[in-house]
Amino acid sequence: MKFDVMLTGVGGEGVLTAGAIVAKAANIEGNFVRGVQLHGLAQRGGTIPTFVRFGSEEEIHSPGIMKADADLIIAFEPLEAVRAVDYARKEKTSFIINEYPYMPVYGNLQDLPYPKTSEITERVKPFAKKTMVFNTDDIAKEKFGKIIYGNTILLGAAVGSGELPITEESMKKALKETVPRGLEENMKSFDMGVEIGGGKSLDP
Repeated sequence: MKFDVMLTGVGGEGVLTAGAIVAKAANIEGNFVRGVQLHGLAQRGGTIPTFVRFGSEEEIHSPGIMKADADLIIAFEPLEAVRAVDYARKEKTSFIINEYPYMPVYGNLQDLPYPKTSEITERVKPFAKKTMVFNTDDIAKEKFGKIIYGNTILLGAAVGSGELPITEESMKKALKETVPRGLEENMKSFDMGVEIGGGKSLDP
């Protein structure tokens, strides 16, 4: 058994922490885990791809994911889902996308329009077995007053939808060990995400 997850977003969104939570949860379940993170652009609003691979040691030989070989891509920012399509293929890869946008600096400077969610999903569609879109940052802002809990909601949605093959119990243990601050809110937001994911908000 081998499962390859790519988490992607922009610097400051908490993608690296989300990747650590997934890796820890997979390890709790007895999986061999390898992964790699790109740190250099984290403070510049750049793309932060994070790979987590888990399963049997015999099948995982490197920390990186081959192009067109991800089982799941979790995008914490819509345009980053489009940038990640090189790692996807239609017969294999599911996408879970947070539709809350972070306009690039150059986009703001030039007053460029941000693509609609329908445009994003249309670009992803040729590479996706399934696309699921959630506005987890807005949900987090409404329910908890902080959009950072949108990350935990998105991870919960990945588990609740069945696209991330890790149990709720293991993810909660990983949350406790990886993000002890704001634990009560993280647990509530994760449960909320599981419920939302179970409803399977599909590509509009």
